[in-house]
Amino acid sequence: MFLDHIITKDHAFLEDYNDIKKHLVHKGGKIPRWYAFLKDNITINLQGRLMFDLEQPIIQNPTAPRPPIPPVDADTLHHPKRSQQWVACWAPHLSDIVYGKLLSTNNFPNCSPVSYMEHWVYKDISASSLYTTPRSTPNIIIRCHGCAQHFSYYVGDMRPKCIIQVKHKDLILVEALQKKKREELYPRPNIPINSFQLLKYSHPNYRLLAFNDHLIQKGYNSTINFRPINPPVQDSLDVSHPLRNLELIRKLFDDVAIIEDLQGIAVTLARFSDLEFFTDGSYDSTHAMAGFSMGYGWTTSNLYMCNITYNGSLKFFPSSTKAETMAILTALVVCPEFGIITIHTDSQAAIDSFHKSKNLHTISPRRFNKINNNILWSSIHLIIQTLSLKVKLSKVKAHSGNQFNDIADIQAKLGRTQPIPTTIIHDHLPNQTITLNWNNEIPLDKDVRKCVGTILDYRRLDNHLNHPSLATVRDSTRKLLINWTLSSQWFNFNGRNDSTSSLHTKDVKWKIRCSTLTLPTLDIMNRNFPLLIKDRTQCLLCENHVETNNHLWECPDNYESIKLCFMQMGDNLIKLLNSQADRLSLVVSDSIKYSPTFKWAYRSDPIHPVAILLLKSYISNDLVGIFRSHINTMKQIVKLILPYMHECSILIKLNIWKKRNQKWKLLRNAWGITKKSFTKYREIFSRNQRAAATFNRPIVIDNNRDLERGYINPFNDFRNFKLDKDFLFILFSSSNFLHSGSFFSHLDEVFSFNNVINYNYLNLPIYNV
Repeated sequence: MFLDHIITKDHAFLEDYNDIKKHLVHKGGKIPRWYAFLKDNITINLQGRLMFDLEQPIIQNPTAPRPPIPPVDADTLHHPKRSQQWVACWAPHLSDIVYGKLLSTNNFPNCSPVSYMEHWVYKDISASSLYTTPRSTPNIIIRCHGCAQHFSYYVGDMRPKCIIQVKHKDLILVEALQKKKREELYPRPNIPINSFQLLKYSHPNYRLLAFNDHLIQKGYNSTINFRPINPPVQDSLDVSHPLRNLELIRKLFDDVAIIEDLQGIAVTLARFSDLEFFTDGSYDSTHAMAGFSMGYGWTTSNLYMCNITYNGSLKFFPSSTKAETMAILTALVVCPEFGIITIHTDSQAAIDSFHKSKNLHTISPRRFNKINNNILWSSIHLIIQTLSLKVKLSKVKAHSGNQFNDIADIQAKLGRTQPIPTTIIHDHLPNQTITLNWNNEIPLDKDVRKCVGTILDYRRLDNHLNHPSLATVRDSTRKLLINWTLSSQWFNFNGRNDSTSSLHTKDVKWKIRCSTLTLPTLDIMNRNFPLLIKDRTQCLLCENHVETNNHLWECPDNYESIKLCFMQMGDNLIKLLNSQADRLSLVVSDSIKYSPTFKWAYRSDPIHPVAILLLKSYISNDLVGIFRSHINTMKQIVKLILPYMHECSILIKLNIWKKRNQKWKLLRNAWGITKKSFTKYREIFSRNQRAAATFNRPIVIDNNRDLERGYINPFNDFRNFKLDKDFLFILFSSSNFLHSGSFFSHLDEVFSFNNVINYNYLNLPIYNV
């Protein structure tokens, strides 16, 4: 127990013993003599005011009580009046604490939990009362009657005058006393008894608690300075012979500070032959907290009055199992030689991987290298073999109230804020016959084929979105306008109820072309068929701009058609939700007509960006929000929104694209061009004619296609990899060539002399296979 455990958060008073014993294992018995001694010797009054000031503030561990996080659900959890909790959080923009009463919490899939609370403010009565110190002044809060923090879009109980939206993870619980305590308050403030609340602790106490919690979440982690990593060592310990795990730690880890920490713990634990650990890993995919996405931590549990804790961070290929595995590794590496070790973990996946890797690393090295986190498991089995440890892994239930498991959980969360991640030096591991390093930095410690495939998928998507022609899609993604989860389902949706329907094929082609901005507008046809179009790319409607995919939806002469189409889609959505709404059916019309997607059409305003996304076959978060306001479950939303998108897609194609195509057919006939002119383009014009047209055509850089001639859609063609010199190395070093015949045949076709000659003007490197 340390000083920061027995004093208040404002570092001014000795904590009441009834609050101290809440954190003790054994809560029975009378007040101990050490507490009476401290109260007599370090305090100056009955309130427990300390007689000294701390030289520097202590950033507390995040052990503050918090409201539980509700399970993931598409429905909003409205807290009943009797179970509404009093909470507080730190507001950085105000540099002050904010009090409130919890009203509801959202924990939607793939979203961070968000809570809504009725705002209460601190009432300072020190000027009109007999109380003279901050500790003795009652902490009274009253309802806020309205301020700039009010969230006006709250859907629920509208009686509170001020409602604040806050991240659920930022909330801490505060304790409000019963009405009897308010009645006993003397002198009582000039406020009706039911119009204020009396909190248990002082305003500075809660203010410091909220501020310290804010510092922890922003990455100001000082737990290393306060954890007891070096309790006293017995004089009888024989340190004349160097400990084997000291050299092992030096070989496994690459950071000097981590090595020194673990070696210090190893020296401390050298005299113990029987050790028990509680380990835990933490993974936060939302990156809502500063630091890394993975953290690990552990604590010993069988050392009387001197249990040791440790934590750290991880990077690359984040997962909760990887964090748990690193916790087990760092716990084992500090154990003494010939030790009997019991590790309690709440991860069944880690236990299963331990037993699986234990057998495979000797039976089949090839299959062992396909195990996830195989570098960590190789290190663990090396540690066990080198130190001759007897290891037993035991499953414990997570968040079951076990004191040591809760400590390990806190350490794992704190570990994410450690500035230096823990990495393993794997070159000397005997079980790692080969390990590929991505970009000479990231070791691929999992199935190489799947891992490289995932990396290439991300890389292709990144290259796809970074292409200049898709700048609007990339910007919309950064602004969180696109709901990619539902958009991906929409791209695979079949609205024809027949998998072999030719109409479904046309629907898929329309989605792909709209979403990738590859509709056959005149600029694209001029790029592909320069001898037919002959740089005649003026817009068919306005004749003032080059016709591109972006201009098609922004053309002023196309505005009325788009507006009428959206009004029809909005009316159809009103009918749909009126018949299917689970709640708030009376305001369905307002929800749609005042949403950014449809509001502009009903008011004849400029087209909103989220409406442009709908035209390009993307499902926006705004459209999902309309459905979510009236439909209870996400399953029902998906069931309704995909057919609705199919209906909208048909309307857009018929009312806008077909109208444009009618003018194109008239112009095409005037130019003397037929459909066969495009399909037999290579037969009509010789290779020299096509090459000459390509050389003579100027590169247009004003239409957002400055790289158009070198661009191939990565999702439709494999030839884009001809420019990636590392792709072939990855392919050759990770694939079975016996199964790649068709691919190499394709490469022979792509890299043939006839194909290369048409691209030599770009001076691009071509790698022959």
